[in-house]
Amino acid sequence: MHLSQIEAFRHLALFSVCLVLGNLDAPAAVTVQQPGDVVGTGETAWSYLVLEGEDYETKSNETEGVGFVRVDSGGAVKSFLGNPVLGPETTASKKGALWTQTPFAAHSDKVTYRVQFAKPGTYYLYMRFTMFENGGNEASYLNEDSFFVPPDFEKDPQTDWPLSDRGGYAEGCCDLGYLTIRDETGPVSHSAGDEAGRAFWEGNFHWNQLNSSQFLSPETQGEPGVHFKYVVTEESVGKPLHWTVSYREGGTTIDLWLFSTNPNLMTEYTQAQLDQLLLKSTEPKVTVQDPGNVVGSGTNAWSYLILEGEDFATKSNESPDVGFARVDNSASVTNFLGHPVLATNTTASGKAALWTQTIFSQHVDKVTYKVQFTRPGTYYAYMRFTMFENGGNETHYLNEDSFFLPPDFGKDPQTDWPLSDRGGYAEGCCDLGYLTILENGVPVNHSAGDEAGRAYWEGNFHWNQINSSQFLNPETQGVPGVHFKYEVPESLVGKTLDWTVSYREGGTTIDLWLFSTQPALMELYTQSQLDELLLGGAGQAPALAISRGNNQWILSWPAASSGYLLETAAEIPRGTWSSVADPVVVAGDRNTVSVAPTPLGAYFRLRKP
Repeated sequence: MHLSQIEAFRHLALFSVCLVLGNLDAPAAVTVQQPGDVVGTGETAWSYLVLEGEDYETKSNETEGVGFVRVDSGGAVKSFLGNPVLGPETTASKKGALWTQTPFAAHSDKVTYRVQFAKPGTYYLYMRFTMFENGGNEASYLNEDSFFVPPDFEKDPQTDWPLSDRGGYAEGCCDLGYLTIRDETGPVSHSAGDEAGRAFWEGNFHWNQLNSSQFLSPETQGEPGVHFKYVVTEESVGKPLHWTVSYREGGTTIDLWLFSTNPNLMTEYTQAQLDQLLLKSTEPKVTVQDPGNVVGSGTNAWSYLILEGEDFATKSNESPDVGFARVDNSASVTNFLGHPVLATNTTASGKAALWTQTIFSQHVDKVTYKVQFTRPGTYYAYMRFTMFENGGNETHYLNEDSFFLPPDFGKDPQTDWPLSDRGGYAEGCCDLGYLTILENGVPVNHSAGDEAGRAYWEGNFHWNQINSSQFLNPETQGVPGVHFKYEVPESLVGKTLDWTVSYREGGTTIDLWLFSTQPALMELYTQSQLDELLLGGAGQAPALAISRGNNQWILSWPAASSGYLLETAAEIPRGTWSSVADPVVVAGDRNTVSVAPTPLGAYFRLRKP
């Protein structure tokens, strides 16, 4: 499920169906609690929701080196002591985490997540985390141990606490801080920055609950030493909720946030037991097609599923330097030409992508995704991608332009094609390759590695369909020049399917894979229209949320995102966009607009003039 700046409501009987499209700032979309996320039975049962630290939706400060940042297991990002954040052998869930990188700057950055609960209740806050020395005071971790959490969902931890911005102050210090962790002997403080302290932290993850600072003044700041908790009402169940964390000090690095209806996890379970109970939620992510992921209506409607390139479930070659690799916008990974993969201002969806990093090594690596469709159909393969020079031949991108796709879900692209492993050979070369992109209906080849070619690629993303190589021998290898497609019959709807991509050359870097029941997207839509339809346009607009209440459509976006116009159209891509005349009202930290529903539905977007 993806956020968007374009959302469509179709009026069906007494309810609306929402078309929810992609957003360039939404890596993980909504973290949804499953009804089965329960431990125990009867009166002792407790529900939970596990939230990946790196799966935030938005970050308020995009300045490089400031505040929060996603880190992965590539080992390219180092702490003050030179330790990798994170290394290839990290025990972080999904090999990723939320690193806090500025030594001290209160409220200099905020990250906002979206969560959706399946069960009501009072949920207490915990985290799985590690600590990194930031150089402020090497004798302890007390210069690395604080941040702010909000008083409730849809609240700002800086402005929405009743007394002051300190109400959500969480810190590691002292008896009630998160650096004091209970073991079999009782509470033990792990704040020391000595040899033992560094061995305990510096990339090693531990669980603890989160309390408000015990040093808060209850008269002027907020209640001290209280376990943070959030009430999920019946009304809130099944609705995406925003949850925002604000920055204070660099060093604390969160693998997982945990919301649990049990307030006593740290006394009832050991660290190992919590890992065993809760890290099961880190099983490979399944990308689920939202039923509303449909463009158009009637016989012209087409369904789609967007798959983030970096969201693979497994990688066959665990060497971090071989084959495929996740990259993010930390700008810490560079290519042959010294260009960042990716830059901090990248337009990649979720600020991350799938990088192919080995010059040439056929089938040396494979990545497998897990997808689940909610609509049957024939789905054609597309991708949003960029190219990076790998040094094989600097005059063109023809040494960077190939990989292998499978013949079907649950199949291996190396062994399961009928004739040979070349059946799934996709390449950029020539008339039918993915480096030839339609421009105003005319195919233009962008394989040249000259100045213009590098300006076109090297971190800039474009859409294209994926065809089998036009040079395949149909008798011995497979059918050439055919648009890859995958059948989803009714029997596979709602079932988790594996989809595997195999490695060949380094350079092609995939932001998104797209499965669409429309085989002619490249003829019907321009690049900017596909971005607008599937990603929300330019990628810098805030997420536009739409809900229904009091017989009105309520549209909202962060109040901090100023200068945007709300526009509407009756259809896309050929419709005319016009400004919404209804007034914008600030409610808390959100700009809201209430509009009357229309029988045929409407599309909405945010645009900055």
